[in-house]
Amino acid sequence: MRRVLQDTEYEGYTIKKGNLVLGNVYSAHNRPDKWSAPGEFHPERFLSPTGEKIKNPPEFIPFHVGRRQCLGESSAMDNLFLFTASIFHNFQISPFDKNKKLDLEPLPGLLRIPKPFSVRVRSRF
Repeated sequence: MRRVLQDTEYEGYTIKKGNLVLGNVYSAHNRPDKWSAPGEFHPERFLSPTGEKIKNPPEFIPFHVGRRQCLGESSAMDNLFLFTASIFHNFQISPFDKNKKLDLEPLPGLLRIPKPFSVRVRSRF
């Protein structure tokens, strides 16, 4: 959160000095003008046309932006990439019940948490 240092007008709204404001990361990540089909999983969004990993696309801000951006972003992103790639390299993951479609709607609440689901995990080797 950030504290407003002076009375500010933004898009017709007055924000009073001392108020707290919080960036809406969910909204930023679901803008159809920045992301095609924002509600769908498309990992290729983070790959260049030649297949190289794109570092820090400006539309992707899970660690916020500016002076108070998370210092661990670089390490976290690299670790998440390696962890996820390792999982998919070593295991085949499929729906437990192939006739039942996964419900991708999140549980209601402050955080976007998926509904419980079952998958089958098999070693590739």
